[in-house]
Amino acid sequence: SFSTKSKTSVSKLWDFEGFCNGYLKSHPTDIVFGLDRNRTQTHLRAGSGVHRSFLEHRKKFEPKWKYFRHMINPLHTSLLHIEKTGFEHPDLKVLFTNSHLVKNEILSHYAVEESKIAVVHNGVEWHKWQEDFDASLESPRPSCYEFLFLGNNFERKGLRPLLMGLRNLSRKVFHLNVVGYDKHQKRFENLVQKLKLSGNVTFCGAKNDVRPYLQKADSLVIPSYYDPFANVTVEALAMGLFVVSSKTNGGCEVLTEKSGCIIEDLGDETAMKNALEIALNHPKTPENAKKIRTSVQSLDFSIQLGIYLEKCLSI
Repeated sequence: SFSTKSKTSVSKLWDFEGFCNGYLKSHPTDIVFGLDRNRTQTHLRAGSGVHRSFLEHRKKFEPKWKYFRHMINPLHTSLLHIEKTGFEHPDLKVLFTNSHLVKNEILSHYAVEESKIAVVHNGVEWHKWQEDFDASLESPRPSCYEFLFLGNNFERKGLRPLLMGLRNLSRKVFHLNVVGYDKHQKRFENLVQKLKLSGNVTFCGAKNDVRPYLQKADSLVIPSYYDPFANVTVEALAMGLFVVSSKTNGGCEVLTEKSGCIIEDLGDETAMKNALEIALNHPKTPENAKKIRTSVQSLDFSIQLGIYLEKCLSI
């Protein structure tokens, strides 16, 4: 097993890289499946997306000086080096991504053959969620339309443009639950007051189990500035929720016209308002919820894991 006495993140990163290299030299194998943060493997799942793209997207919600600080930060420069070496390594046979968004970013930033990239969308415990889904249909519905926001780091996850969009809705009878942690939550609470949304928004804090909130909601809003594929996308769909997503959430690729809609531009308050208006016209009813849930049945974990195994064993 791996252990390190290093104190800094960058030291731990390189300690793990060295440990893996040493282990593989003494334990050679035909298939080495990497889950990010390593330079040498035969199969790699880029589940965290492209770090280079992540830094670019941060420009949208951070001061410019922070971007330049990131580019000289030893942790970020190390991650960029490992990313480039891993993606472009001659021993790499298959590069898995969880969205076409990530695939296209890799192709635009790195010298990788497109034929090496396999897109496998994130899975969900579809069958396991059946009981919770059924319970959500049997429970009394809230008296008004319920939006849900799930995620930590509210700025990066796009809570600010969501609140601006809510302010512009002509229909004022709605509620938003914000579930997640942010050390700057007070800033967003002040923004809610400034926008006169105090009666419409509740900050619930971080929760280990978000299923009760998914059961209660009509729709989930994912206005992320960058998410390779937000897991909550398919979890919400498996619970029968209509999903409103940004273009920069790879999970938006599994949405259909009946199961969700896409925010065209996070910087455009009208675009956000329009997407939320569409959601308001899709309340959670047994009929709608069952159709939405069925749309992701093919993404059950058992099926998605089978795709990984088949691809690894075939090359």
